[in-house]
Amino acid sequence: MRNKANLLLAVTLMASVECGLIRQFSHTAFSAHSSFNQRCSIGIGVRNGHAMTYDGARRKVLLFGGADATQVCSDTWEWDGRCWNRLSTAGPGPRTFAAPAYDSVRKRVVLFGGNRALFGKTEKDNELLGDTWEWDGQKWLEIKAPGPLPRAEAAMTFDRKRRRILLFGGYNRSGSKLNRLGDTWEWDGVRWNEVKAPGPSPRSGAAMTWDDERGKAVLFGGQGSSAETWEWDGKQWVENRLAVVEGRFNAVMAYEHARRGVIRFGGYYQRQRLDDTWKYDGRRWRRIEVAGPAARNHAAMVYDEARKRIVLFGGHNGDFVFGDTWEWDGRQWSQVSFVEARRRVDNGH
Repeated sequence: MRNKANLLLAVTLMASVECGLIRQFSHTAFSAHSSFNQRCSIGIGVRNGHAMTYDGARRKVLLFGGADATQVCSDTWEWDGRCWNRLSTAGPGPRTFAAPAYDSVRKRVVLFGGNRALFGKTEKDNELLGDTWEWDGQKWLEIKAPGPLPRAEAAMTFDRKRRRILLFGGYNRSGSKLNRLGDTWEWDGVRWNEVKAPGPSPRSGAAMTWDDERGKAVLFGGQGSSAETWEWDGKQWVENRLAVVEGRFNAVMAYEHARRGVIRFGGYYQRQRLDDTWKYDGRRWRRIEVAGPAARNHAAMVYDEARKRIVLFGGHNGDFVFGDTWEWDGRQWSQVSFVEARRRVDNGH
């Protein structure tokens, strides 16, 4: 019933052919039932498979690429707490499932890899990428450095303790065969270095975030071994076997600095998409019984440090691509911006 209610909130909006550039509505009252009374001039529209992270230097949530209902995109947007604002259409080429992270030491957003298509209809549609880009707040710059194999659906975060970007897993292809990866890499701002340490089995679509309280990266789920929780301390991967919970693929996860816990939402499990919210305290996962976004995967979620809220945007439910923005304040979800969900066009994008 809740999923249908979310869709009934829709205001009919016409999207342009270009990625984004659609009217969006937002509100200033943080209530799950608030009316959308502020009209933003230009909005991002619907999106799934996009890359999103928090830019600490500019105190904004940054989003790149992904796919709308008809095409793969290459635009850059920021969320200011009320509206999505487009910053650039130059930089990395169109892609889905790229890996993003913010380097708080060098004050750069780092983006790696991705797929030229969302799903594609043939193996030729899926061109996997292995390029590295950095965003300095004004423009993207490609970094020409050898590194991980081209891949999509890798997990990436910033290791604040060791001051390096951490990347794990993803998938690539050999002809029509999909290969899941289990390698660990670090980016120090100059070069990629592979870390030869045993760890999680090969997987793609895992969620990973940095737990600042405990000084560890937390990795959960993924296609292949979707019920496992692993932690990286800068030297080794250790599985937390006490954190037993049902599996998940393409869930989203972020660390709440203000409330010191890892929050996880949604994803895909046993042929269905979920709408549940969980919290990890370093020992176990605990489900939070709370209403929120409709069931989905291929969304993105990050913590807004300036506003002390988690921001979730987009995703899809198999048929429809979402353009709603939600925020988590530690107690409840509030829908703060809305664009009508659009049926995905099966055109090979």
